[in-house]
Amino acid sequence: MARAKILSTKIRSWDLLNESVKPHLPEMPQVQPLQTELQGHLDEARSLDAEQEEARSKLRDLVHRRKEVERQGEIVRRRVEAHLRGTFGYTAEQLIKFGVKPRPRVIRRKKSPETPPTPTVGKAPVAEVEMSQDAPPVE
Repeated sequence: MARAKILSTKIRSWDLLNESVKPHLPEMPQVQPLQTELQGHLDEARSLDAEQEEARSKLRDLVHRRKEVERQGEIVRRRVEAHLRGTFGYTAEQLIKFGVKPRPRVIRRKKSPETPPTPTVGKAPVAEVEMSQDAPPVE
């Protein structure tokens, strides 16, 4: 985008010079070929700039369409995956051949019967002090 601004600035500069020189061509015939060449470059630069803007517009349109196709494809993929999981089960190894990762099986270990924790000696439980609603907060 920055290059487009630079080209636009150059085109304006060339156009200003070209339009300023045209009234003085009878007085300076040696500049006539240069002015004609500059006019040709101006016309070509404007044409290329318009073509580039059209290409940018097409690119934006293509990117928008591609993102929409990706979004729709992802929705359908999730639906197919849900059907496969419903058919074979969430943890079935058969899902792998379809490119779907099965949910990992969680192996839960049975808790071994433990002795209850013994209270620590020397520490008494701290009682919670309730504040009355009428008492001001202590800072």
